[in-house]
Amino acid sequence: MSVVTASSRSTDKVIPPKLEITAPSECNLFENSVKNVFNGKKNSIVRVVCITKPEEEIRADTSAKQILAGTGFFISDKAHVLTAASIVKNAQMIRIDYMGSSYVAECIGVDVQTNVAVLRLLQPPSEFGIVDVSENNTKVLTEIGSFVVFIGCKLGMDPLPELGNVSGKNISYGDNMFLTTYLRTNLMFCGGESGAPVFELNGKLSGMMIASLPEMNSSFILPRRALSKVVDAIIRDGIVKHSKLGIEVHSEFRFNIGQEIVISKVITGSEAEKAGLLVGDIIKKAGNFDVRYKEDLYNAIFFCCHDAQITITVLREGKELSFQVKGEYIVE
Repeated sequence: MSVVTASSRSTDKVIPPKLEITAPSECNLFENSVKNVFNGKKNSIVRVVCITKPEEEIRADTSAKQILAGTGFFISDKAHVLTAASIVKNAQMIRIDYMGSSYVAECIGVDVQTNVAVLRLLQPPSEFGIVDVSENNTKVLTEIGSFVVFIGCKLGMDPLPELGNVSGKNISYGDNMFLTTYLRTNLMFCGGESGAPVFELNGKLSGMMIASLPEMNSSFILPRRALSKVVDAIIRDGIVKHSKLGIEVHSEFRFNIGQEIVISKVITGSEAEKAGLLVGDIIKKAGNFDVRYKEDLYNAIFFCCHDAQITITVLREGKELSFQVKGEYIVE
């Protein structure tokens, strides 16, 4: 009986299969998407440098000053630049560094509640890239899990890209209630990057870096749909007048129906009272938003312009009723 051992096979010649690469790998395609976003948008990014007074020095009326740096980006052919309000709100001088040159800018207006500021260069460069911040009536948020690229001037350096993903949505954080839904990312940002734009891999603007969350190794970005509303108001009026309706609500869970938002208080003398809303009304729709959660109602109110009317549809004693409610200005 003959036995074939492993050693007796070792002299056999093994010919590896021939590998032919006919198309870029998925890894290369992904990498190219990131490069395309950066190369396509870097000519719209600027470094914002401000000489400013700290809040405590303003209150004490001293001459102390500090230098703050952040990131901004061009949003119009009139040389408007979008950046974070926290960088420029007390600025005595604003300098924009772009492509090796410096330009003087003025602040058109700030919205402290969303941390957005709009600047304008007095004598802008002859050419610069522009980021589209219009929301085109879609009001669609970047999906959770989507990869995003933000381009910022880390520690005062030239614009650089960083890759991350959208990890959540928040209408509140801790005890703080936001005016609208923010996107949470796993991107950390440090000095010089506040106000940086965040892009989807197709190059569409996702939002702007607003706040760092070092305890969670993440950050908040204000979505494009909210940026669009704030920017339009600042350029048009120099100020953003956020609205309220004069009601308080709570959530109730009903069997076979799910969660519903119920009016628990109508403020005396408010526009809501004048319109006819009552305690116990179940809010089904506000403006263009179907209301199932408090978040839906807050977003509907956020996108309701001050002094404009918003349609509130409620369920009252089994009947669906609609009311036109005028927004009231929130005083900071």
